[in-house]
Amino acid sequence: MNDLLEWIKRLSDWHDIPVFGIARSLHLENDPPGYRPSDLLPSVESIVCLGLPVPQGIFKCGERTIESYWRAANIYYRHFDAILMQVARRIEENGETAVPVYGCFPYDVKGPGDFWGYLSLVRMAEAVGIGKTGKNGLLFNAHYGPRLILGGLVTSASLPEIAWPDQDNAGCPEDCFVCQEECPVEAIERNGKVDRVACVKHSMKSPIFSYFMSSNKYQVSDAQMINHVTAVDDHSMYTCIKCVSICPLI
Repeated sequence: MNDLLEWIKRLSDWHDIPVFGIARSLHLENDPPGYRPSDLLPSVESIVCLGLPVPQGIFKCGERTIESYWRAANIYYRHFDAILMQVARRIEENGETAVPVYGCFPYDVKGPGDFWGYLSLVRMAEAVGIGKTGKNGLLFNAHYGPRLILGGLVTSASLPEIAWPDQDNAGCPEDCFVCQEECPVEAIERNGKVDRVACVKHSMKSPIFSYFMSSNKYQVSDAQMINHVTAVDDHSMYTCIKCVSICPLI
């Protein structure tokens, strides 16, 4: 499997992905039932997570930050999806199985504003050693702060554990509370708890999302299917990324 690891390193270099890590899947087997690596792939042994930083300038362009970030995120998500498929295919050429964990869609819709990814990419990134969960609930990386877009995969391959590049990821500075203090909907508490539903309701909009938010008469399964069809990629709009753009360490 060392040859496969070297290939992943080369692939990351080709696609200018500066951060990735690999860890044993057991690190996440205490996550909520239905959202553990073994729920996605029963034969899982390893998890892989990659991070690509959004350019700093995106967060410094004033009133155009939201639109610029929306476009950057959509480009990165599609880019990552293609790379993850390539990695999964290469792993399977070595006789193993791999399942991509995409950066955005698909996800489970549990109710208005309550979206669950099949696996938590922030938890995956923390498990592989490329950052710590920040005070705003996003991954905080030692070099890039909270501006990494993440993608990952789970695989039956038993890969060597690695955090690339190796660095001290201590997490958010203990004395910094800017994101909590500036959150427009007070979704970030001082104890580190993030009200995900309040955040999503305020920070993401799409035509179908807005409809479901205003209606209590729908089936969750229908909302999930229609949301994936009509809100994917360019058809959703971010309306707030303040907890990232005001971070002094982006």
